[in-house]
Amino acid sequence: MNPLKTKICMVAALTLVTLHFMSLLITSQPVQAAAAAKEYIQLNSGITLADNLVALKGRIVTVTLSSGHSMTGTVKEVKDNLLHLEKISQKDFYDALIRVDLVSAIETRVR
Repeated sequence: MNPLKTKICMVAALTLVTLHFMSLLITSQPVQAAAAAKEYIQLNSGITLADNLVALKGRIVTVTLSSGHSMTGTVKEVKDNLLHLEKISQKDFYDALIRVDLVSAIETRVR
């Protein structure tokens, strides 16, 4: 084979290998997202609200306070009777620290 044909074959082979790996990366992302979507959360009426909030760490929840006010955010931590909600909805760059004994209800997406 002449050198030009060898270079063309090598470029074609490298292109095919690159396209193959790119297609694997692209198709694996929806599969991972689908697997994560099947990870369901359940609220448990047999444990305290605080324990339910601990189980929801990292999840988006809406808590209704005894005052009737509701807040939506991501549960960052529950410790010492305090709930740390981060990324409060409709308030960019805001977090909240809420007394757990003031929480009267929890809402979250479970399916």
